[in-house]
Amino acid sequence: MQRKRYSLEFKQQLVQEAKEAGNASQVARRHGIDVKMLYR
Repeated sequence: MQRKRYSLEFKQQLVQEAKEAGNASQVARRHGIDVKMLYR
């Protein structure tokens, strides 16, 4: 099993969305990732 790799642009987009929305778990669910990944 191989780890997923995300582009820098994708990561920056998610962080920006989480800041704007003020809700990291909602952003994570929408993109199908674990919320802990946004805090790393």
